[in-house]
Parts: sequence; C-alpha cells; structure tokens
Amino acid sequence: MKLSFCTSVKKEGIFMNEYQELIDLLNSKRFHAEFFEDTGSAKKRIMELISDADSIGIGGSQTIKESGLFDEIAATGKTIYSQTLERKKEKPDNMAVWRSAMGADVYLTSTNALTREGDLINIDGNGNRVAAMFFGPDKVIVLCGINKVSKGPHDAIARIKKTACPRNAKRLGLPTPCATEGVCRNCGLPERMCKVTVRIQYPPNGKDIHILLVNEVLGF
Repeated sequence: MKLSFCTSVKKEGIFMNEYQELIDLLNSKRFHAEFFEDTGSAKKRIMELISDADSIGIGGSQTIKESGLFDEIAATGKTIYSQTLERKKEKPDNMAVWRSAMGADVYLTSTNALTREGDLINIDGNGNRVAAMFFGPDKVIVLCGINKVSKGPHDAIARIKKTACPRNAKRLGLPTPCATEGVCRNCGLPERMCKVTVRIQYPPNGKDIHILLVNEVLGF
C-alpha cells in the first residue's frame, strides 16, 4: 500500500518529500540512505548492490518476503544462507545457517523500526539477525517501509511491541501473550521474542549499511 507524502520543500529545483530530512541525516551519519517511491525501484537498486556478491545472508523478514526479493535472488544462482530455505530440509540446522549468514558477502534484512533520529531499532529472539547487522558481513542492506519510521527509540520499541511482535509471534504460532492476546505482558516464557534489543546509531567501523526507505507499507 502506497502512502501520500508532503512535497512542500523545494531544494535545487527538486521537490523533496517529507522523508528527505531523515535521508540526509542518515547519510550524515555515514549510512548509505536512499528513498524510493515503490518497492520495484528499491528491488532494482538492491539487485545492483548485490551484483558482485557470491553469497547472500537473508534475515527472517516479512518485508523481504513481501517484496519478492527472495525469489529474484535465488534465480541468480548465488549462494543463499536463509532460515527460510533451511526449514525445507529434512533435518534443518538453524544454528549452522545463522553462522554461515554471518560470513556471507552481503546481509539482506529489514529493520523493526527506523527513528527520525537516524537509528535502526531491532528486537530479536535469538540475536542472529541483529548480530549480522552490526558484526556480520561488511555490506548490509536494509529494506524499510515508511510504516516503520518512528519518532525516537522509545516510540520505536513501543511500536515494535505493540505491532511487530504480536503479529510475528502469532504467525510463528508461539504461546506468548503477544501472540495469544495481542498484548505484550513482558512475559518470561522461553519462547519470548523480546530477548535482545539493539540500537544501531552509526555504522560500525568497516561496515557499509545501506538503508532503502520505500514509500509503501512493508512488513510489520
């Protein structure tokens, strides 16, 4: 679903949307940030960014699934490390594929939230996805819909626990309150999804993090 946006600010003859300030901020923090009107344009850019990569790690992400990127990348013949593929095996080894993804040429994922302060906020259960984002492949590509843009870290975490975690937990069939009741109870169950919370404020040394913000609702 595409959302409307403001085009009231003009710079160098080009009308800029309401997210340009965020894009500029991210780039000033040494992220590589770009804004796209639609998923198709963002996908084309991602395929360019991974063209010279032999192996791709793909984090568990509804955004990536909805975008259709998985099938397009698989069609290139590149080596893919993904739990989605691992689940199809007779004896899946999730830990092995998570570790392999950490050593891939590129890691492709989304983010649970992107703040107006230019931070990536993520909550994880196992920690493999967030670890790959800040201490995995040298190149990380983050595809993000504008529905995930939040004011600050507190608003971001509130949005994740109110929206993302309940929907994801229900999708996975977990017995947590967020899945069964749709409300976070700060449970202590082993299946709890909120075990690791990470705020990436700047790209770690030696890491290129590309943030592709799309003017559509994508994922949770």
